[in-house]
Amino acid sequence: MENYDSKLENNIFESQTPPDCEVLAAFSHAVNACMRRSGFTRAGLADRMNRALQAHEVEVNEGNLNRWFAPSQSTNMPIQYLPALLWALKSIEPLNILVEPIMYKAVNQRELMMQDVAQADIEISQLQKHKQRLLEQLSPKS
Repeated sequence: MENYDSKLENNIFESQTPPDCEVLAAFSHAVNACMRRSGFTRAGLADRMNRALQAHEVEVNEGNLNRWFAPSQSTNMPIQYLPALLWALKSIEPLNILVEPIMYKAVNQRELMMQDVAQADIEISQLQKHKQRLLEQLSPKS
């Protein structure tokens, strides 16, 4: 599995053909969809972002969110606010939009550990089969 993943990573980063990284419209659409599903008002999301940014003064307000994520606006959210936005939205969907062109997907620590557990199960199975073959070779044939 590791070899397959490495080949994919090498292909995208070593490819002479760049990926289509035009993601702004899809990113804004994902953020707006997450805002609607979050159950928070834009003011509530701005408050959550400020809490995540540990802001002593208001850094994000409803007006900012409207400007940053309205399709007709050319103002973008400062990138350093992305983790706060994701926490406020309770979603990594917008982040996945950003990394999709380079064939990545964001996963949390639990998902990584589950992948490691699955990989360990595969390796255990392979070792058990190998052990069985060795034991069969050791046992006298009747």
